[in-house]
Amino acid sequence: MKESERLYRSFRFLKKAVIGLAVVLLGILAFGYLFFMRHVDAPKAWAAANRELQGGMLHFGEKVERRAKVFVRRPSDYYRSVNGMLYATNDRLIFIGVAPESKLENEDSPPVIVSQEFPNDTLLDMRGRRLYLLTAHGVRVSHPGVASGEFAALGSQVPALDSLVDYVNSIHAKQRRDAAAERDLRARVATLIKMPIYYTVKRGDALFSIARKFDTTPEKLQEWNQLQGTRVIIGQKLLVKPAKK
Repeated sequence: MKESERLYRSFRFLKKAVIGLAVVLLGILAFGYLFFMRHVDAPKAWAAANRELQGGMLHFGEKVERRAKVFVRRPSDYYRSVNGMLYATNDRLIFIGVAPESKLENEDSPPVIVSQEFPNDTLLDMRGRRLYLLTAHGVRVSHPGVASGEFAALGSQVPALDSLVDYVNSIHAKQRRDAAAERDLRARVATLIKMPIYYTVKRGDALFSIARKFDTTPEKLQEWNQLQGTRVIIGQKLLVKPAKK
């Protein structure tokens, strides 16, 4: 009985500790959200992002295909939301945002631009998910050799972000199909190259002219077709290129 009572008390203590810890964590999050959460004025951030993009950031021939207004919360500064734009071009995926000002900074200080780029190729992985404690609709972006990023849609921008993701994924799906078709074509051509070629003798043909037409010699034609002489007859089928191993 005493052992069962000790186990019961230990369980109750552990339960209270877990509940207490959860309450404290929720309290910290709520306190941080109410007192530390700061945002950049969204329209100003979007305008700054567009200016940054048009100010020489685009490469020659690079074109913006889709864009969406998003925000980012960096793990190192979770309570300072970075508003900005996510652009899908024919070459890259680009995020440009403006970080909130620090309380220690002068109000007239220039905006702090935050940017991140990903190559827009078939190695780019974009997956929609709920972000920031499941409070926002967003997308996680990753590419080998590049730090991953998470971008959440701002309110009515959910359709724009979904459109951007669908566009990028559809382009990559087409690229993968085209690559697969090209590999299949190369394999078929390689198979055809290895196959033997036969030629049917026509009126006016001679062994020498047939050899010249297929870039070989009369002697080889004689060897490949077991010919005793150089005489050929109309309708005769000759091997003019042996199969390759």
